[in-house]
Amino acid sequence: MTMTAATEQKQEKPTCNYCGKQLYGREGKKYCNVDCKNNYNSRIRSGLRAKETAFFPKAFDQIKLNYRILVNQNIAENQRIIFLEGKTLKQLGFDPEFCTNAYVDYSNRLWRSCNNYYWLQEGDNIKVLHQTGPFNRNQ
Repeated sequence: MTMTAATEQKQEKPTCNYCGKQLYGREGKKYCNVDCKNNYNSRIRSGLRAKETAFFPKAFDQIKLNYRILVNQNIAENQRIIFLEGKTLKQLGFDPEFCTNAYVDYSNRLWRSCNNYYWLQEGDNIKVLHQTGPFNRNQ
């Protein structure tokens, strides 16, 4: 009787985690082919991204907006610093608190950045620097 129960258990074939088809081949197999494996993992990752986006939409949207505003200010790509009025940027929707990175320079000033645009608040003005390489903390 114990042999019959063991053979009945082995006859139950596992199914693919993605499409539900019966699996053949080695023991422990989870997917019927590479496409099902990729589609399953893509579905899992997209679900996680959707949860993140629902949780952080304001921050992501504001960072994108900050970047677009800085790009539209026609800041030259030759690493020169320009001064912009904080009031004008704020009217456009710029919020200096939202950034992708932050650095403290050797003068102990906090520079924030969105990708390759760095800014420093100085009173009512914002000092903006476009830099293609790593941030230079000596400025």
